[in-house]
Amino acid sequence: MSEPAGGTPEALSRIRRLLGTPETAWLLDRMHSRLEQKGTLEGTVTKQGASTAERMAAARLVGRSVRSGSSASVSLEQLDVRLRRDAWPAGLESAVVELSGPVSGPDVRRAERAGWQNVADTLRGIADDRPELETWVENALRSGAVKRSTASAAAAHAVSLQLGVLARALPAEGVPLGVLAAGLFGDAHALDPKTPLGSIAVGLAAAATGQLPGTGSRWRRDAWQSCGVIVDELSSTVLTLGLPGGVTSPTARALAALGEAGQPAVLTYRQLAVDDIGTAPQLVSVCENPAVIAAAADRFGAGAGAAPLICVNGQPGAAVIRLLTQLVAGGARLRYHGDFDAGGLAIARTVARSVPWEPWRFGEADYRTACESSLATSVFSGVVGETPWDAGLSGAMEELRLRVEEESVLAVLLDDLRSTAL
Repeated sequence: MSEPAGGTPEALSRIRRLLGTPETAWLLDRMHSRLEQKGTLEGTVTKQGASTAERMAAARLVGRSVRSGSSASVSLEQLDVRLRRDAWPAGLESAVVELSGPVSGPDVRRAERAGWQNVADTLRGIADDRPELETWVENALRSGAVKRSTASAAAAHAVSLQLGVLARALPAEGVPLGVLAAGLFGDAHALDPKTPLGSIAVGLAAAATGQLPGTGSRWRRDAWQSCGVIVDELSSTVLTLGLPGGVTSPTARALAALGEAGQPAVLTYRQLAVDDIGTAPQLVSVCENPAVIAAAADRFGAGAGAAPLICVNGQPGAAVIRLLTQLVAGGARLRYHGDFDAGGLAIARTVARSVPWEPWRFGEADYRTACESSLATSVFSGVVGETPWDAGLSGAMEELRLRVEEESVLAVLLDDLRSTAL
């Protein structure tokens, strides 16, 4: 058995009998706190409203009789002298550390506070470059997410620097998560969910495209895919209807057959990365919700009765962005419609960052008409943000704060699809 730092096992037993009792617990706590705050043990420590047992124990520590009253007082200088003489030659400070654990002195704590302030400043610097991340940064600091995931301020600062690197790299269309991690940080597993960086970075990815915070593997996958990052090639998909396809690849032939049958098609990112998709139509309509695809398939059926339609299905994933990019590169013009609410506008802005599109009944006049026609379903919350495709739309939505979902304007959207297919 190794000896304690201050002396023999017998000496340790003696200081435990003196300072390690329930009656002296308050004194040990006070001395530990004083060491942390001031770095020294000087002066007198007093407890008001002490019990009789606590008052008697305090008196015994310094070799005096119990005084009247309800407080217990101990002179730390006297206690140090007694310990050095009778029980613990290393002195009072050593005894406190031996019984209550290591002390972080004022200098250490000042350095720690400065370190955490450095972490906060670095994270806030991310929001300076990307204002849309400001809320996420403040929430991460307020919740202590960075502190919980790291062992020290120094480790947290390293993670905060990596988050800045990641923020500058997103979106990253079509890049697998492991490839992104290896390219940015030299470790293909750096963004895995159980790493300190990966556990926090997914929230940054979600915030970068306006997604709400969440949990679970599905939310995590959607968060990365909304930035174009591929968690795996098969889970990122895009729902389509009426794409003409062709004969140049298995995927193109499948699109042609499904389009002729009036059936929707689900394409994986892997298909889009490997296969040609055939002919790019002159005009492709893009919607937010699968209900529009289903309604169009029900209405038009077989025989290419509707103009080509693509659904982003919420924040667009890597497969959606890749398909839209391929269509634009092939000469297609895109028109976009989504929900009139804060989330719908955020999705529209995400699409616009990747491909050009024109509004499809998605302007101020359309919004006001829908609201006046009692098509609004509820009041929405959240930040409206800018609507560069129609500057007046954001003001109208701030004014009315009414949600208009795509499902409530299906009839007019389907009429548009019919007319443009003729």
